[in-house]
Amino acid sequence: MRRKGNRFQVRYRLSAEDCFSGYLFLQISGIFLFVSSLFIDLYLVLCYSFLIKVQKEEFTIYEQMSSAYKSLENQIRLLQEQLDSLPDGKLVCSHYGKYSKWYQSNGHSKTYIPKKNRLLAKQLALKKYLSLQIQVLLQEQEAIRLYLDHHTSLSRKTEEFLSEDSEYSHLLADCFAPLSSELDDWMHAPYSHNPFHPEQLTRKCISGHLVRSKSEELISMFLFIHQIPFRYECALPLDHATYYPDFTILHPQTKQLFYWEHFGMMDYSDYSQKAFSKLQVYADHGIIPSINLITTYETKETPLHSELIEKIIKHYFL
Repeated sequence: MRRKGNRFQVRYRLSAEDCFSGYLFLQISGIFLFVSSLFIDLYLVLCYSFLIKVQKEEFTIYEQMSSAYKSLENQIRLLQEQLDSLPDGKLVCSHYGKYSKWYQSNGHSKTYIPKKNRLLAKQLALKKYLSLQIQVLLQEQEAIRLYLDHHTSLSRKTEEFLSEDSEYSHLLADCFAPLSSELDDWMHAPYSHNPFHPEQLTRKCISGHLVRSKSEELISMFLFIHQIPFRYECALPLDHATYYPDFTILHPQTKQLFYWEHFGMMDYSDYSQKAFSKLQVYADHGIIPSINLITTYETKETPLHSELIEKIIKHYFL
């Protein structure tokens, strides 16, 4: 019986040790998982910060290239105007020992230019130089155009990826939360939405909002990925009427309220008249375009581009 008792006691002692070891293992595992979670969160934050930095630098390069392209256009235009003012034909120089002769060629025949008509030779020489300069600038402009076209196509892929209603956009949504809990709380606090025509809310954004058009989806997406807190179609009481600006935006630094109205059918007379009337109401209540009201416009022939949206957000909020 004692052996059995001893055996029982030994078994009981081992079982307790096992429980204690298991308890320590669970505690250590929990601490490890917690620390791992912190490292993963930190890693995601660093990745996101790097992504935003790359996007901003990429957009800065894009702006520089766009500006360079326009500058080249102006340079080429001015050179072409100067070129068109010069005499017809081109200069042909022939060398005979220590001497040289100048000829004006039209492509079929050439006419001798006497030394006393040095001005004509000088003008034709300048014409040759300007022609070569224009060729150089055109080649440079073409290289920039290829970059701009390639950049636009890649940007559209990013836009399509983030605008798709897929698991990718759902998984990435938390990475673009506002920079502070105060801003995040404001963005997600309950507010009065536009009750009219809910059937038109057909486009799902990465922010979780349902919007009415592709252009509004782009605006929503770029505000969201730049961590700019906003509300979609939030009620704005003005006197005896309530308006619903497309986007009500809280500036992340100054906490000032901005409103963004996108007018997407300006080629329709009735629509444009209503748009102008709304802008007048806003102005009467201190909501002024370019001060605290952002406005964008489009027609069938001139859609809203993501480059303009990026430029506006950078100007007002970044």
